[in-house]
Order: sequence, then structure tokens, then C-alpha cells
Amino acid sequence: MPNDWQRSLVTLTATVVTVVLVAVLYWARSVFIPIALSIFLAFVLGPVVARLQRRGLGRVPSVILTVGLAVVLTAGVAALVTQQVANLVADLPNYAEQIKGKVAAARAWVVGDGSSRLGQLIDDVGGVISPKPPARDDGQTVVVQQQPPGPLSSQMSAVLSPAAEVLGQAAFAFVLVVFFLIKKEDLRNRVIRLLGDGKVTTTTKAVDDASQRISRYLFMQLLLNAGFGVVITTGLFLVGLDYALLWGLIAALMRYVPYLGTWIGLIPPVLYSFATASGWGEPLAVLALFVVLEAVCNNVFEPWLYGKSMGLSEVAQLVAAGFWAFLWGPIGLILSGPLTTCLLVLGRHVRRFEFLEVMLGDEPALTRPVAFYQRLAARDQDEAADVALAAARESGPEAALDEVVVPALCIARRDLDDGDLDPNDFRFAVRAAREIVTELSDLRPVPAAAADDRVRVLVVPARDEAEHVAAEALAATLDVSRWDVRVAGDEMLASELAAAVGEFDPAVVVLATLPPGGLAHSRYLVNRLRAKCPGVHVLVGRWGADDEGKPNEPAEGIKGADGTDRTPAETRKRLTEMHPVFVAEAAKDGRAGGPRRVAVGTAGA
Repeated sequence: MPNDWQRSLVTLTATVVTVVLVAVLYWARSVFIPIALSIFLAFVLGPVVARLQRRGLGRVPSVILTVGLAVVLTAGVAALVTQQVANLVADLPNYAEQIKGKVAAARAWVVGDGSSRLGQLIDDVGGVISPKPPARDDGQTVVVQQQPPGPLSSQMSAVLSPAAEVLGQAAFAFVLVVFFLIKKEDLRNRVIRLLGDGKVTTTTKAVDDASQRISRYLFMQLLLNAGFGVVITTGLFLVGLDYALLWGLIAALMRYVPYLGTWIGLIPPVLYSFATASGWGEPLAVLALFVVLEAVCNNVFEPWLYGKSMGLSEVAQLVAAGFWAFLWGPIGLILSGPLTTCLLVLGRHVRRFEFLEVMLGDEPALTRPVAFYQRLAARDQDEAADVALAAARESGPEAALDEVVVPALCIARRDLDDGDLDPNDFRFAVRAAREIVTELSDLRPVPAAAADDRVRVLVVPARDEAEHVAAEALAATLDVSRWDVRVAGDEMLASELAAAVGEFDPAVVVLATLPPGGLAHSRYLVNRLRAKCPGVHVLVGRWGADDEGKPNEPAEGIKGADGTDRTPAETRKRLTEMHPVFVAEAAKDGRAGGPRRVAVGTAGA
């Protein structure tokens, strides 16, 4: 185990690396933005290039044709949108009085004529934020002189510098796209060598699968978002709203922002319609168009086009959107979805980046047994019961008892022995687990009428109360119409066990012990049963779980036992298979209540 100073050093190193990486991404964004955009475009245009190649066109001509068409389309749309933006800037002042009237009407509708307390509060706050200049009573006239405009060259520089930077980044991105698409196989081989760890075949399959999934996902996302923009543009044009192409492009781009993008994209056209329309019909029509189309896309087209989701967590997508927007501005906000998807796939297929899948994926961070135990250790019985009940609804009460409750008890025993769990917390966890076992047992269907040849089963916890709960869990899953089940007390001595066998005269005795330990004690109990009850059949169930709640490897057999099982399900299966043998023995001996003197299992690690 690493020392405290080693863990501190690792934490400090990881923090420094993260800070440096974020700083580099921010300060070198003029380089990283074109690279990220080119990777995104390479994944999007990859399927088109592959289809052209399958039609007989060479690799290089396919790439040049595809990228050329993308450049022409992008330039055409950009020219039209630029023209509409210029017209909008020139047109908005013509609606100044109309906008003022709409704002005044909206204010009056909200706060009345200003005489209400709310209206006075708004006026007072506005006065504090924007105070009026004090009146002058000296008769002098105040003249405000405007600063003379700067040189023409400085104004041109202020306008052209950002435009030149954007155009330069776009040109760099398209050049990178060409080389990425042409050198696709070479780049893939280099990634395999970097990430393969010597496992070429496995890494090749993982890289190919990941690239195909990302490429298809991003291509379908582009088609859907472009279609969304086209429908919005057409709908706004039919409604009669000016600059429909501009609003459609904004809607298409903002739809890359997870969850919030569509609603951010509808704000400009709705506000413009509200400001310029003579009534409320047009703004409401614009709002309805966005709402209906988004509902159709979410519930019809996305499941059809995307198929199975990429498995991104909703919270992770929103946090990633804020993170990339902080680093790279609007382009980072738009690329946040594709970038997060690529990072998630990287975490799924490369072991050293597995933490990315935990952070970004929508899969549960803890397995159900671990989550169940974690809630018990936190003394939160209600949430623990919710975990078990969810498993019961999904797979049935038997699976919940076998795969959630019993493995969680194993983990609790291990933590208790390691000193990670307080004895009081352990006792609470055991008591809560017993109540949850009862709750799960009540979910089982009402058993049929008891048969005349029921087989007696005595379930005996070998050591303590936790094993007593495991014994009750097994007993709760046995069919009472076929089995006459009794659970003995825990911490029984060997002589007490023999007396209990003699008193109940069972066909099956279950010795339950949970890991860690218990193997030697199980052997001892089996040997004592063999000595005092020579005719007893012994089946040993060693039910255990590792630290992640997964079943252990098959346990070694115990001498003197008729069988060894590692899960309660295996014990039930063995009992079911042996039931006819028990019944036949009972008929042969002429005994009622089924055959006796059969010992079933120890659950141990």
C-alpha cells in the first residue's frame, strides 16, 4: 500500500499537470481550436470520403472533392449570413420607437403604471444603477464634446484583425482536415502504437470500433442539426420573419450545445419577432415552431439516427459545455459535445484513461452490491432499500438477494476485519440488511399449496449475525411448497448443531459463513456432522464476493461434503437437482416429511 507522502505526491502531480494542461489549452487556443475543429470535421466527412472511395474514386481525389464541397458550402452560407447580419444591423434602428413601445407595454403589464410598490421598487433600483446627473442652477450651459475619431488605419485594424484571425484558423483547420483524411491509416497506426501496450489486435479492434462509432455519431448529428436549421429557416420564412437564414444557422449551431442549445437558439428570433411584429401571433408561432420541432427531434429522429446513445452523463455534458466555453469561447461551446464524446470513447477503450469513462459516462459509478453496502455503511437504510428494490424489479427478488444483499454482507465482513468499518456501523448494516431481506421476501409470489413430500432444510449460520442474514436470504428464496425450511441461530457450537439436527430431523442442513475466513471452521463443522450424523449428506455453499461485489472464483471442495457451491443460486440449483433423490430416499425409508440427515453448505470466501 502506498504511504501518505506517496499519495500526496501523486495528487500534487496530477493537480499540477491538470492546471498546466488547462493553461496551455487556454493560451494556445489559436492553435488548438483549429486542431479540434479539424478532428471534428475529419470524423464528420470520413463517411463521405469512404463512400466515394467505394464508388471507385481514389483516396486523394475523394478527399479533395469532399473538402472542396464542404468549403464551397460553408463559404456560401457564410456569405449569405454575413449579408443578413449587415442588413440586420442597419435595419434595427428603424424599429427603435416600436421596440421602446413594446418594452414599455411589457413593463406596464408586469408592474402596472408604476404606482404599485413593485413598480416603485424597480424605479428606485434603476435610479441607483443609473442615477440622473444633478441639475445645474448657475445658468451655465454644459457642452459635451466628443473625442475625435481615431485614424482610419486603427479602425480598420480593429475590424480586420479578428476577422483575419478567424479566417486564418478556418483555413488552417481545412488544411489539417485534408491531411487527416489522406493520412488516416498512418495516424491510426501511430495511435495504436502509442496506446496499444503491445496488444496490437485488441487495440486495433478498439480503435476501429471507436472511430467508426464516433464518425457515425457525429455525421448523423451533423445531418440532424443541419436539417433542424433548414426546417427552422423554412418555417420562419413562411411565418414572415425577416432574416430567417440567420436565425436558422444560429439554431443549427446552438443545437450542438447539450440540452440548453435549442432554447438559447430560439431567443434571438423570438426577441426580434416580439420587437418588430405588430401583435403576439408571430412571436408565439416562432416559439411553437421551436418547441414542436425539438420535441420531434428528441423523441423520433435522434433514437432513429443515433441508435444506442453514446452513454454520456447529462451532468458531464453540461459541465463540459461550460468548461470548453470558458477555454475557447463560442466555438468551444459548440465543440463541447463532440470533444466530450471523443474523450468518453477514449476512456472506454484505453485502460490508462479509464477515469474519463467514470467521469463522463452515464453508467453507475458503483456496482449494485457496492452501492448497497455503501448506503448501509453510511447508515442510510432507505437508499439501500431503494438499490435492492430496483434490482428486484429488474431481475426478481431472488437475484436481488443473491447478487446484492449477500455480496454486500461479504464486503462488510471484509471491511470489518480490515478495520475500515466500525463494529457499531457493522451491526447497523447487518440489522438493516435483515429488514431489507424481509422486504424483498414479501415481493415473492404467494406459494402454491405445500406438497406432501416437502424436504426439510436446516440453514445454520456458522459464526455471526451477518451469516445469519445470509442464511435467511437463502431460506427466503426456497420454494416453501417443496421445502420445509428452518434457520438456526448463529454462533452455534458443534454439539448444539448436532442437537439441532437431531431435534428437527432435517433432510438438508445449510452452514452459512461469509468471507473473509471461515474455511477452517466450515471443515470442522462438516467433520463433526459426519461424526455425529454418519448418514448426513453435506453440500457446501461458499458464497463470496470480491471488493467490487463480483463473485469469487470457485472455492475448493471441502472433504466430507457432497458438493461445494460459490453462490446461493448454485446451491438452490443443486438442491433442486437432488430433490428427487431426497424424495426417493424418504419413500424407501417409509419416512414422512422427506429424507433427513442432509447438510447443505457453508458460504465462505
